[in-house]
Amino acid sequence: MMLVQIANGLMEGMMLFLIASGLTLIFGVSRIVNFAHGSFYMLGAFLTYQLIPILTGLGDLNFFLAVLLAALMVAMIGMAFEVAILRRIYGGDELLQLIITVALVLIIRDAVRTIWGINDLTTPLPDSLSGAVEIAGQYFPMYLIVVFLVGMAVSAAMMAIIRYTRAGILLRAATDDRGMVALLGIDQARIFTGVFAVGCFLAGLAGGLAAPFGNINSLLDTTVIVTAFIVVVIGGLGNLRGALLSALAIGVLKAVGLLWFPRLSMVMIFVVMAVVLIFRSSGRAHA
Repeated sequence: MMLVQIANGLMEGMMLFLIASGLTLIFGVSRIVNFAHGSFYMLGAFLTYQLIPILTGLGDLNFFLAVLLAALMVAMIGMAFEVAILRRIYGGDELLQLIITVALVLIIRDAVRTIWGINDLTTPLPDSLSGAVEIAGQYFPMYLIVVFLVGMAVSAAMMAIIRYTRAGILLRAATDDRGMVALLGIDQARIFTGVFAVGCFLAGLAGGLAAPFGNINSLLDTTVIVTAFIVVVIGGLGNLRGALLSALAIGVLKAVGLLWFPRLSMVMIFVVMAVVLIFRSSGRAHA
């Protein structure tokens, strides 16, 4: 039983990483705490739900194509928001940034309620992934394993891009010293827009992959953003590797806590965050 709980925790942690990775990338480069990140996650789930019946002819691949298209649409929406509004307030007052991102949360929530209503919606699992896999005498849901592998692939790709490509070098430079990047004649606005679009893509991807896990509704944004912020705070603001380790640790802690202390599982996570804040009140690093 413990092995199953730990495995489920790792898989849930990978989903948390997909959400938190975009959040920490956006903050690391633009210094904006994007409270609307959960809304982009919610949009990914609803768009996946909408696209699945539209896409036909590819069998179970329809689901993954719907998830990918939903994530791309979320990235385009995020890019438009960044260009039209956020670009005007970089370096501005933090309270103004907070007000604008919270306003976007309310706008997206009302749009979701207008388009899809207030009732819970369900997204079916692909038939080929609805079963379980036996490992060491224990059964693990096939879909959770696929999600874990997707998360590992995404994390490896992001870290490789940040470390070995020119885009990654520019991203790290913008994170460490934006003034120097500006003096070198590099267009910071394009970097900020690209990073925000990637962050929204990751949120939309996570939302699409999470859609079959349970009911989706217009409150999905608030249920995920709190945990995502905990991951980012524990892992270190702007630290991609820290976000990965933090997400996996929180996933395991939550799963084990549900087994041993069902009523205290979330409390344990907040206690860990409090301890981290006490002993490391600041500290930000890139991937």
